Amino acid sequence: MHLIAEVLDAQLKDVNGRNSGRIDGIVLELRNDKPPRVAYVEISPITLLARFSERFAWWYARFDRRLAPGRGTPFRIAWSRITRSGPTLQTDLDVESTSIMALEDWLRERVVSHIPGN
Repeated sequence: MHLIAEVLDAQLKDVNGRNSGRIDGIVLELRNDKPPRVAYVEISPITLLARFSERFAWWYARFDRRLAPGRGTPFRIAWSRITRSGPTLQTDLDVESTSIMALEDWLRERVVSHIPGN
């Protein structure tokens, strides 16, 4: 599998088939006298922003801490919990039981709900 081409920025779906975001980062485990191994994938605007600007990622992480408990750091999913399903990747997690969608929930509550005719 070509990690950058096939995993990074790939759509991730949860156990119920709902979109759970895109994979923003790949965490490798370095091992003595063995090739690196994929340990986790990260789903977070923090990771995505860090690819462009560490300062902007730091700023967003401060904001992100206010969205939900356990936020402020990238959400990691163990590679062993991910399977390939056609062009998308699928996890055995239910997105509603995680904090992955905290930003979307916050925007829905604080912004979208106040737009007339939403």
